[in-house]
Amino acid sequence: MSIEMKKEHLIQYGLKVFEEIGANEICSVCIRSGNSCCRGCEFLKDGEGCQKRNISCIAWLCGLQKHYFEEVDLLDDWERLWVKVPGKLHRRDVTPDIVKVNTLLKVKHINKNSGKLIADKFNNFIENGGNLEKLEERLQHDFVMGKL
Repeated sequence: MSIEMKKEHLIQYGLKVFEEIGANEICSVCIRSGNSCCRGCEFLKDGEGCQKRNISCIAWLCGLQKHYFEEVDLLDDWERLWVKVPGKLHRRDVTPDIVKVNTLLKVKHINKNSGKLIADKFNNFIENGGNLEKLEERLQHDFVMGKL
């Protein structure tokens, strides 16, 4: 069984999940520190973040987010949610207006404050001289290598 959704509803759903589990707190750390994954994108507004997300922007997780999603045991489900959604291209979206997903995520058990706690750890890391961009790259690398 699959669920048909409008592309825009799926984007809004992804944003809602980020907010419900506190993952948006992590994005805020990156945006404030200047290490945003979307640096250079025409839709990125300094200090505010993305002004026009697409399927690719929502489905993709940076290494910091993957670390958090794994901590709250949501990473595999998140990746399965997006695997069949067609048209995901970096900063370009050719996804059809109607998409099918196999299931929606169960996130009610995840405390929104857990995202804030991870974001605080990343802020402390920066304050103590850590390079968030290098940390993100390392975490991304570790997740990719872990799948091989």
